[in-house]
Amino acid sequence: MDIRLPLPAALRHRLQTDDPLWAHAVSLILSPPLTWAIWVYSVTLPGNSSAAGFLFASLFVLSICIAPMLFVAYKVRSGKISDMHMPLSRERYIPYSIAILAGFASLLIMFNFDADPTLQVVTLVSIVELTIILAGTFFVHISLHAMAMASIISATAVIFGLGHSLLFVPLLMLVVLARLVLKRHTAIQILIGALIGVLTPLSLVAVLGLLL
Repeated sequence: MDIRLPLPAALRHRLQTDDPLWAHAVSLILSPPLTWAIWVYSVTLPGNSSAAGFLFASLFVLSICIAPMLFVAYKVRSGKISDMHMPLSRERYIPYSIAILAGFASLLIMFNFDADPTLQVVTLVSIVELTIILAGTFFVHISLHAMAMASIISATAVIFGLGHSLLFVPLLMLVVLARLVLKRHTAIQILIGALIGVLTPLSLVAVLGLLL
C-alpha cells in the first residue's frame, strides 16, 4: 500500500532536481492557504477576541484554505495530482470549485449569525477572486501564489492604510522570484495573478460602498 504523504513527495522532487531549496521553501511557507489563514486570524481576532470571532475566522480558514487542500493532498497521495502546487491547470478546477462553494456556505452562515462585517467582506473578496481565477485558468495558468499575496497587500491597504500594506510588498517580490526560479509560471501568468489580487478587493469595496 502506498503511504506516501504530500510533503515527502515534495522533498523527493527537490532531491531529484537542481531547483534551489530556498525557492521551494518560499513556495511552501508562503503558500496561499497558509498566508490567507494567518492574515485572516491576525486581522479579525485582535478586534474581536470572543469565541464567536475565532469560530467565524476558523470557518473561513476551513472552507477557503483547508478544505481544498485536503482534496489536493488526497489526490497527490493517490497519484491523481502530481504536486501540492498543482502545476497543471486542469488539476486546479476541482480544488478552486470546492473553495468557492465552501466559501459561499461560510458567507451565508456569517451573514445569518452577524459575523464581523470585515470578515464577511474578506470572504466575499476571496470567493470573487477564486471565481475569476477559476475562469481564467481555462485559458492561462494563473499564479495563485501571486494572487494571494497581492490580495493581502490590497486588502491590508483598504483596512489599515497604504503604509501597513507596504510591509507585505517584499514578500510578494520573494514569491514572484521563487515561482519564476522554479519555472512554475511565466512572468505574464504571475502578472495576471497579481492584478487579480490587487484589483478585486479595491473594486469590490468600491462597489459595496456605492450600494450600501
